[in-house]
Amino acid sequence: MKYRGADGPHLIGFGGGLKALFSAGLFPSLGKPHRLRYKTRVQRLFLFLLALVAAGCATVFPPADAPATINRGHWRGREVMFTFDARESDFGAAQLLDQLRFYRVPAAFFVTGQFVEQHPDLTRRMAAEGHEVYNHSYSNPLLRHAPEARIIEQLRRADAAIVRATGRTSKPFFRPAYGEVDEHLRRVAFREGYRVVRWTLNTDDWRQELAGPAPLVAAPVTTPNPRDTTQNFDWTEKQKLGQPPAQDEKPPDPVHLYATNVVQRLPSGAIVLFHVGYTNTLQILGPLIKVIRGHDYTIVPLRDGVQ
Repeated sequence: MKYRGADGPHLIGFGGGLKALFSAGLFPSLGKPHRLRYKTRVQRLFLFLLALVAAGCATVFPPADAPATINRGHWRGREVMFTFDARESDFGAAQLLDQLRFYRVPAAFFVTGQFVEQHPDLTRRMAAEGHEVYNHSYSNPLLRHAPEARIIEQLRRADAAIVRATGRTSKPFFRPAYGEVDEHLRRVAFREGYRVVRWTLNTDDWRQELAGPAPLVAAPVTTPNPRDTTQNFDWTEKQKLGQPPAQDEKPPDPVHLYATNVVQRLPSGAIVLFHVGYTNTLQILGPLIKVIRGHDYTIVPLRDGVQ
């Protein structure tokens, strides 16, 4: 087989073919024949082909998976973490911060970009009082199965709003709307610098009813601590069984009952979910802090409890 170069036809063999390709200028970056020795040109071609193979392997074998979603912190000691989701409403937010400051409790706030833009002073106060402020997307849409560009836009717009308000980035934690996450969302968030955080125990503080006969928390049942068996909880058990209470027994305070039910299902390393904007949250926060501490739990910052 022949190849016609600028100086006439060449026979395409192993050596002659390489010489023809270089002479024809098909690899000009590798140098002209009169500038580099033939051996050097072969070495550079080998490195060029090796780079192509490496690039192909990188395409076929993608990078390692993103770290798993964080649903619970480490199990050392009796530590729990308080987290609050703030979407748009600032109802009760100032009072929540007052209670956290009074009880000296650290918390992590997952805020949307819209919340930050509408309530920059509250967001700044969260950060100024030592709380963590993390990403909850910009407008709180469901991002599971969403296109990559949509996910990136939501993360970056929220982060930009948080940086403007607090001077700090929202990284490294992100909580998607309703905790809905899939592998694609987790990978995209990780490339943007985020770990996805859900929760261990949901206080269900958004419900209209503060407390009822059945526990309002959705979390794995753990072996109750013997100290958790209180008179109020016994009264509730009787109520569920249809047994009337004794005449000297009084219905329990619903707030205390709520807090007791939460502690009954509170494992070490639990990430507890609250919401900004609900009356129930204001009512249960203080009593729940007291009950949790009364059972020898320590409330720690999220960043400390998951690392």
